[in-house]
Amino acid sequence: MVATAQNHQLILIDGHVHLHDCFDIDQLLTSAWENFQQFSGQAGDGENFQAVLLLTEIEHQKWYKKLADLAQNNNQSRVSQGKTWMFHRTQEDLSLYTCNALGQGMFLIAGRQIVTAENLEVLALITDQNLEDGLPLDVTIRAILSAGGIPILPWGVGKWIGNRGKLLNKLLEDNNFPKLFLGDNGGRPVFWSRPVLFKQAEKKGWRILPGSDPLPLASEYCRPGSFGFTIQGSLSNQEPGKDIKEMLLNPLTPIQGYGSLENPWRFIRNQLAIRSKKNSN
Repeated sequence: MVATAQNHQLILIDGHVHLHDCFDIDQLLTSAWENFQQFSGQAGDGENFQAVLLLTEIEHQKWYKKLADLAQNNNQSRVSQGKTWMFHRTQEDLSLYTCNALGQGMFLIAGRQIVTAENLEVLALITDQNLEDGLPLDVTIRAILSAGGIPILPWGVGKWIGNRGKLLNKLLEDNNFPKLFLGDNGGRPVFWSRPVLFKQAEKKGWRILPGSDPLPLASEYCRPGSFGFTIQGSLSNQEPGKDIKEMLLNPLTPIQGYGSLENPWRFIRNQLAIRSKKNSN
């Protein structure tokens, strides 16, 4: 029960997805599919598209492993509970295919979000390897590359200023890493101007990969699929993660962002909710 790959079609990818414990996975996947479908329609491709969630699990989160175990056991527990979305293995350990009874489906690709010694976040996309938090930024990037992943430095509220901003500027100025990616964030409010580092990175030949980055709030289940990027190509049923990696690392692959930035009121509400949650813990 895996989607049929076509030679050339629209691929919609959310490049920064968390499966927080406060989310209902079926609700999240249904919403993600609706978001992907909406943007494929706007792109003029209707139903002719493939959809991908690039997972960025925080340390100690094991959602990908749980879903892979369900696929391994033929979704028996989900069938007995009347769940909507089922999970199926591909021929690579780092990807799954999930679909519902209507034949709507998408790929889930394993990945991590790592916090460095400097308190900078780094995404390790398209890898299921264990990666350690708390190491220096350059060591972390090398570890991701050694694990076969794609390192992304994602924008975050207040995370690219002060000493951390200087560190990123230094990274852009040296040539230790000739090709990295920066990440935009669907939680960036519309009144927040495009980060200057994006322009610097693009001049250096680095590219920007957008993703929704849902917050650990129950209302954020609807974010995945709403902010991301598109590429044109084809994903095989056997190794979709490998296919995506090859396309992203090819400098000739056009990458087009989609989705809207956060409205001011929701941004402020979410920031207050996150602060309240931290204070109560």
